[in-house]
Amino acid sequence: MEFTHDAMTKLKELLREPEPEVLQGDDLPFSGYEITSNRDKVPCPSTNDTKGPRTIEEYEEQEAAELDSLAGPGGGAGDRKAPEYTMNYQQSVSAEDVFLQMGPKTPSSASCENLVVRIKLPGDKKENVELTVDTKSVTIQSPQYYLKLALPHDIDPDNSKANWDSVKESLVLTLKLDREFDFVNF
Repeated sequence: MEFTHDAMTKLKELLREPEPEVLQGDDLPFSGYEITSNRDKVPCPSTNDTKGPRTIEEYEEQEAAELDSLAGPGGGAGDRKAPEYTMNYQQSVSAEDVFLQMGPKTPSSASCENLVVRIKLPGDKKENVELTVDTKSVTIQSPQYYLKLALPHDIDPDNSKANWDSVKESLVLTLKLDREFDFVNF
């Protein structure tokens, strides 16, 4: 390979640092639009707001009223309220897991097989509750309550169970988790 003057010039152009691609200041083309700001013209919120609570009790009452109006996630529908509920993970453990610590399970929720949802429905009966379960959500309807609950993980509706606790007037759902990497945890 010969090192001619033309070859060296072309090599120098290839090895030269590239020019910046960001245009700044005077390099920008004129668009015909003027950029302005109204930051100084916006009034500051006053600290003497008469609608705000003045005591802790007023604040708590206002917060409770807002929560009732929102009715929590899934919210009530129309004149029906959203019931109280809890979600807990459930893990099946054996003697190998507890005493011998030979199983692949850990105390984390990644090793849990089920999601247990307890929904309190005081004043309702089992016959009045309509339950709809799909892979991503649970919907409960009754004359007094309505709840559409998005689930934190996909579930297998065919292998899930629902039980009515008549003493506590609550619905207990045992939802089988269906996660992508469960074959690693179990």
